[in-house]
Amino acid sequence: SGFDLGNALGIVAFEAAYAHGESWLDELLPYLEGNIDFMEKFLTERIPQIRLIRPEGTYLALLDCRKLGLEPASLNDYFLKQARVYFSDGKIFGDEAAGFVRINFGCPRSMLREALERIERTVASK
Repeated sequence: SGFDLGNALGIVAFEAAYAHGESWLDELLPYLEGNIDFMEKFLTERIPQIRLIRPEGTYLALLDCRKLGLEPASLNDYFLKQARVYFSDGKIFGDEAAGFVRINFGCPRSMLREALERIERTVASK
């Protein structure tokens, strides 16, 4: 089936989302598109060493951090300890994704902006 609903409340929530979630989804999709556009513009203008790989149909994107000149294995520690931003290591997607991190942009834009500004300050002080 692919879905682990867990319990009776999970089933009710699942049914409600499918039966009554269309208006929520109609608002969510343009918001997520706005987040990805915001992030792409921010990175291009303010942190050009990091390149966004635009996702196709998800709220998770890859950031190409290879131009930062860091060892791929140290990227997560670098961002967590220096910028206080946690990413998933791209390496979990295979060796070809070493030097990339995965960002979840399914969040309020203010939170996304704060994370990007922390990254910007960290990269600038490197």
